[in-house]
Amino acid sequence: MTIHRLDVDVAIYRDRVQVTHRATRAFADQPAKFAFSSDTSIVSDPRCLEDTIVRAIRKVLAEGAFEMREPIAHVVSCETPLDEKERAIVEAALFEAGMRKVVFDFD
Repeated sequence: MTIHRLDVDVAIYRDRVQVTHRATRAFADQPAKFAFSSDTSIVSDPRCLEDTIVRAIRKVLAEGAFEMREPIAHVVSCETPLDEKERAIVEAALFEAGMRKVVFDFD
């Protein structure tokens, strides 16, 4: 069994997160159990966003063996543009979910 570094792409949609492991292409489409979007912001509830991210990452982790040292999340898309405050919310949620590095790969 090959052990892969945890390096994931994250896409954020209204009350839904998709996570794809970059090397294995393991994919998780996770609807929010608790809504994190509002009419004014796609990421209005950081705690619920974190919960959804964690659930998606767990699904990806179930697909194989992963090294958990220095996990990286690449935010590759979002349904709406993120302002500075929303980027900070996304980054904090990913850090709380266990990521050590967060990269925004879109604009």
